[in-house]
Amino acid sequence: MPRLTPFFQRCLLGLSALMALGLLGAAFWLGPARAPGLATIALGFAGLTLVLGGLALRHAWQETADAKRTLEEAIEALPASVEIFDENDRLVAFNRHLVEIYPHMEADFKRGARFEDLVRTSIALGGVPAAKGCEEEWLAQRMAARAKARFNPTEPLLQNLHEDRWVRVHERHTRAGGVIGVRMDVSDLVHEQQRLAASKAHLQAFVLTTPNGVLTLDTEGHVLALNPAAEALFGFEANELKGSHIDLLFGIWMGARLSLESLVGGSQELTARRRDGQELTLLLSVAEVKTSTTHRFVCIITDLSERKRQEVALQEANAQLAKQSVTDGLTGVGNRRYFDQLLQQEWQRSVRHGHSVACIMVDIDHFKLYNDRYGHVAGDDCLIRVAELLRACAGRSGEAVCRYGGEEFVLLLADCDLSGAMVVAQRCLDSIRLAAIEHDASPLRRRLSLSLGVAAGVADAQGVAVSLVERADAALYAAKQAGRARIVSSELAA
Repeated sequence: MPRLTPFFQRCLLGLSALMALGLLGAAFWLGPARAPGLATIALGFAGLTLVLGGLALRHAWQETADAKRTLEEAIEALPASVEIFDENDRLVAFNRHLVEIYPHMEADFKRGARFEDLVRTSIALGGVPAAKGCEEEWLAQRMAARAKARFNPTEPLLQNLHEDRWVRVHERHTRAGGVIGVRMDVSDLVHEQQRLAASKAHLQAFVLTTPNGVLTLDTEGHVLALNPAAEALFGFEANELKGSHIDLLFGIWMGARLSLESLVGGSQELTARRRDGQELTLLLSVAEVKTSTTHRFVCIITDLSERKRQEVALQEANAQLAKQSVTDGLTGVGNRRYFDQLLQQEWQRSVRHGHSVACIMVDIDHFKLYNDRYGHVAGDDCLIRVAELLRACAGRSGEAVCRYGGEEFVLLLADCDLSGAMVVAQRCLDSIRLAAIEHDASPLRRRLSLSLGVAAGVADAQGVAVSLVERADAALYAAKQAGRARIVSSELAA
């Protein structure tokens, strides 16, 4: 007999109940004495209804239990750790992988501790190396990022745990107010990246010190670079061969031009001559390096094909990592890490050469009100637009634009004094005014505006680079206090 669906079970139960109520009503209206059979039937239907109701409730309970068990088994079967927090940020479900990553936290997991308490415990037990020495600050930043992700999902968080273990944390907020976290163990990937970086350094050292000659050619066969071994091998200095065609080394004496494409992927024994006329027999291997931005040929005077493939992989991996590490993912300008590096470089350069260096701190006025009025997607578009305008204003070589954080940007101007920095700052202020970006929620005006703080000077060898930023930030604060939509220099802010 086919199994009834839950819908038909409910329909059958409801129909039985209606029939039982009808018969009972008829029996009471006629009286048990006048219709004893009808009363008996009605009582029978009522009993049947109770039985069916009990069966339906039991079936619903069984289905709920089965669904819960299926969910638990699915979570347990996942290759990553899973943690589920309720709307009060208490842990309500997790799998064994979470315990494997944090074995010292199992008791806290089982009692359903709050997320903040779990983090505090992990920090106290030494499970978060990055928080050592700045526990409260790290915890505050972690909780702020978790809260921010509720409205603006962020990139996965990479964390270094105990025993040099690395995990990538993905967190998503549910509609009910809870949080689902997934932690992927990426220790192998991080260790591989570290190994690749070390391997690249070793490969570069090998190319410089290997007794085999290495040539780099453009697509037309002109020499772009060569190693010391190639100089010694052919008897030419690097500056003599750069820009020359490879025929100078091989084709003239072969009586025909070399076809790089025909040599790619294989090796060929060739006869060549040194500058002094000495004849050489060489095994030439050619590798083609082609990426989205590069097209080159590399000639190795011995068989180094496998090592070259490693070099290409390293170049692509490091180029991607380098781009991600210095670029703000939203606006495309430099990120905070890039700014900190550049600041140190320009500070030291200013110390050495006595050139002035300037810093302009930029803040979008009432940006929170902009987000509240137009939404976070429009807010992101606004940040991108402002970054484009600032980048256009800092067009001179040595002028860098970076996103400092949130709605704050910073311009670092090399070899620039205070008056020159004020010119650039005024250009930024005028540019945002002419762009006329709508901001109905602004109490200043109906258009987006900026507040800017400017600082400049020659670096002091006894001072620290961050002092320049602090002076610019103090000027920015003064600009805000004075009513926003204006520029204040550090001298005026002092």
